[in-house]
Amino acid sequence: MTRVTRAQTRRRRTFTALMSVSVLALIVILWPKGSSDQFAASSPTAPAATGSGSPAVSTTRASQPLPAWLAWMSGGFLSTFRDRIRGADGLTRTVVIAGDTRWMTFSHDASGDVVDQPTPPYMIPLDAFAVEPTEYAPFLPSDQRDAIVTALERGEAVLGQTSSELRRLGPGDSLSFGNVTVKAGAVAPDDVVGWSEMLVNRDVGRRLGITDERYLLAFADPAMTLPHFTTDVRSLLPAGSYLRTVPPGGTRFVRVASGVNPPVVMKTVFGEFEAYPRSDDPAFLNMDPTWYDAHIRTRTVPLLGAVTCNEQLFPALIGALTDVEAAGLAGAIHVYSGCYAPRTVARSTTAPPSNHAYGAAIDINAPENPYGSTPTMNRRVVKIFEHWGFDWGGNFLIPDGMHFEYRTPPANA
Repeated sequence: MTRVTRAQTRRRRTFTALMSVSVLALIVILWPKGSSDQFAASSPTAPAATGSGSPAVSTTRASQPLPAWLAWMSGGFLSTFRDRIRGADGLTRTVVIAGDTRWMTFSHDASGDVVDQPTPPYMIPLDAFAVEPTEYAPFLPSDQRDAIVTALERGEAVLGQTSSELRRLGPGDSLSFGNVTVKAGAVAPDDVVGWSEMLVNRDVGRRLGITDERYLLAFADPAMTLPHFTTDVRSLLPAGSYLRTVPPGGTRFVRVASGVNPPVVMKTVFGEFEAYPRSDDPAFLNMDPTWYDAHIRTRTVPLLGAVTCNEQLFPALIGALTDVEAAGLAGAIHVYSGCYAPRTVARSTTAPPSNHAYGAAIDINAPENPYGSTPTMNRRVVKIFEHWGFDWGGNFLIPDGMHFEYRTPPANA
């Protein structure tokens, strides 16, 4: 069995470093000013593909995002939701996207040569979505619709632009997940595939184990309002469900966990790792020690002392804590509750790795801000962390007041 060589590992590190610098620079330059959460950037140019599959679609991002309403709930919708939402009052088109983390064991180019092959038992986690092509078609830009739908109907995967670059794969190449192999049929702009790493049809998704109904996109009558849309969706959910609804243009990432960076963005900034779920608790991960040694550091920071995080997080973290101290708010920081922790989001076995797994999130004052409770974090502290590029978990669908995670380079980067 072919194993990843030291030279390949060095090339991966170099690629990750270059991608990190590029993404940081791109976001600093193009991040929109003011209150809007919409990206204004264009995707980078796709790598030339030498495979024999369907042609890659246009590599520029949609300049006019389609006016889709978005809904998602914690843990995903019930299996019956997809059929029931079609009859909702005021909705003209709907598509429910399934999504789960799948573990890639190797990939090949069109000629059969290995591109990636982690040394077992390590694998690469991929954020994968599954859709019914005809349902998804109306939500695709017209100039890209035919190529994407054709690839999906053939049982081929559509790779997001960033995923294609990270994987070094294009049309005609293939990805394997244990005994299931999927050929790549097209490369599409990240926003067109919901910022996923791989989009497949539902039949292929079932073979891969993509089963959780993650989010809803909908077109609606012109008179639709957010309260009306929310009522439509909530009427089909169990009482007390955590639901978030967003009007067209209301979030920069039109996907599940709106507003939070997709895994593919975290990979380009903090480095992609290989791992495998622990046998005693699959929500926790055994991480590749090579990645750990290259990215995770323990440093002393203001107010908290020694913390263990991704080295890319320290400039923003130190900046935020320094400003907290300078503002006379040191007394609002009571306890450091962790940064690097190799586990999945909400400890779900099908969810993506948590930002803690990248060492890109930090918990503070956990005893007084338990998950799901009303946050008590000092709001001046929150504003300082947000200025330094952090998202605060107190604003999440299920409040997580202790939690701060990387969102974007800080305002003064």
